[in-house]
Parts: sequence; structure tokens; C-alpha cells
Amino acid sequence: MRIDAYMDKEARLFAVLSDPARLEILDALSKKKGCVSELQIKTGRNQPNISQHLRVLRDSGLVEARKEGRRVCYSVCRPEVKGLLELAKRID
Repeated sequence: MRIDAYMDKEARLFAVLSDPARLEILDALSKKKGCVSELQIKTGRNQPNISQHLRVLRDSGLVEARKEGRRVCYSVCRPEVKGLLELAKRID
């Protein structure tokens, strides 16, 4: 992979991670999988807002969705995400 292509990939990842709502959702999902209604309770955000951010996180390959009965549950699908979030919290 060319260096500039690698940097483009990194830049897209950091763009996804630049939104506080997405970080809050990722943080919640890094601890426990959940559906939109559970994420509403944890974050205080409304359903359309959470769904929009989950779509971005799914499109970026950070979150996966799995149907469980009538609900769709989301989970972090990259183990590196938890470490990345922990590292970001330690940086002042």
C-alpha cells in the first residue's frame, strides 16, 4: 500500500472518530453490545441520531449489527477499538 493511500485510510478513520456522539456510542458498545433503545438510555440521545451514527460506524467497519429476534443489536467488531478509546482518554 502506498504511503498516501495509508494516510487517506487513517484520515477517514479519524474523521469517523472525530464526532463526540460516535465516541460515546463506541465507548458504550466496547463495554457491552446493545440495541438502539439501550444506547438511547446510556447516551441520552434520540433514536434517529443514534441510528445515523451507527450507520457511519458500520460503514467504517468499526461496528457490526446482528438481528436478535425483532431487535438489532450492535457490537464493536474490531478489538483495537477498545484500546484506541482507552489511549485517547489518557492523552491530555
